[in-house]
Amino acid sequence: MARPVLLTDGAARDLDELYAAAYERGGLSQADRILDRIRSGLERIAERPHVGGPPPELRALGMRHAREVRVDGHRIVYRERGEEVHVVLIAAEARSMQSLLQRRMLDA
Repeated sequence: MARPVLLTDGAARDLDELYAAAYERGGLSQADRILDRIRSGLERIAERPHVGGPPPELRALGMRHAREVRVDGHRIVYRERGEEVHVVLIAAEARSMQSLLQRRMLDA
């Protein structure tokens, strides 16, 4: 049974920014393609929330309650909360993650 997947405010902003940047680069088709790929990652998390492993940046700090999946050059960082899954970050893999992840995990 699929679990509900909820986006934190930060993750929703991330998704908006990724969509806007893709639209600027390649128009509607590229923006929709990125959105579809992210959606497929979120669906995978909903079906199997244990699919991802802890992000290395957080594992180094001893924080093991978060997980991540990688989807076509993007990282989706999430954690389970009861029967729900909360996405705290959606970002390009190339982005520097250490301070961003620490801030998001503390805020979420």
